[in-house]
Amino acid sequence: MMKKYIALFAAVLALVLVCSCASAAGIAVSKRGVDANTELDKNVTNVLFLMQDGGVTDTMMLASINSRTGRSVMTRIDCDLIVSVPEVGEVPLGEVYELGDKRSKGFLAARTVNQLLGLNISTYIALDMAMLPELVEKIGVLNMSYDAEEAAAMGTWEGINELEGEKVLDYVRLKLESDAPTRSRSYDALMQMLYQALHSGDIMGMVGLGGKLLESMDTNLNAMAAVTMVSAVQGGTDRREVALPMAEHTLTEQPLTADQQAMKALLHKEIYE
Repeated sequence: MMKKYIALFAAVLALVLVCSCASAAGIAVSKRGVDANTELDKNVTNVLFLMQDGGVTDTMMLASINSRTGRSVMTRIDCDLIVSVPEVGEVPLGEVYELGDKRSKGFLAARTVNQLLGLNISTYIALDMAMLPELVEKIGVLNMSYDAEEAAAMGTWEGINELEGEKVLDYVRLKLESDAPTRSRSYDALMQMLYQALHSGDIMGMVGLGGKLLESMDTNLNAMAAVTMVSAVQGGTDRREVALPMAEHTLTEQPLTADQQAMKALLHKEIYE
């Protein structure tokens, strides 16, 4: 009898260890496993941007570019939203990226947003904000335009400022009471950095530099695709900005509510209609 108990204990311990190791390894998700909505307009490309800060997603932005109409929709998604991840249960959206294994983090985040909003995201860019100074060095300086409030907060002049190193971090972490819900300085800085890299000289040189920047990030976006995307986002005439959830709603209590359907409907209207 004692041998049976020992054998049973050993089996349970082995199972616990296996589960523990699987958990430590992170959740595995491939590009095919992002649960993309296949019924959406193929002219629209949705790209997910994740700005990481200390192991947590500080900013999540969705860039939706319509190649037929030229419309681009920039959507900021609240990282405090509670979402359902099948492998672990309910968690804040800002913690989802780190739950994935090394090769799956971005795909796991994409799958979660697809399930939340009925989208077809399969492309992502994730960047730890702490790397910004190092990446900016590759292009020299980052040219950012300050409004009057930003200039006062940063102790400089209104208009174009050339940012180096730690000044970039000071800027992206700046928070003002007047900031719109759609505003993300880290996203603006990332897009400006890619824009400068991809428009810095001859075609091969700029693609090469853009490729080096992309290699320093966690992304499955290639340099040529980045040229098209960044140009559309930075230079488009029909640019819209959305913040989810809407100001009058809160989605932090449970993942599936009537508010979620309203949020989904609003976003699809902005992007696809």
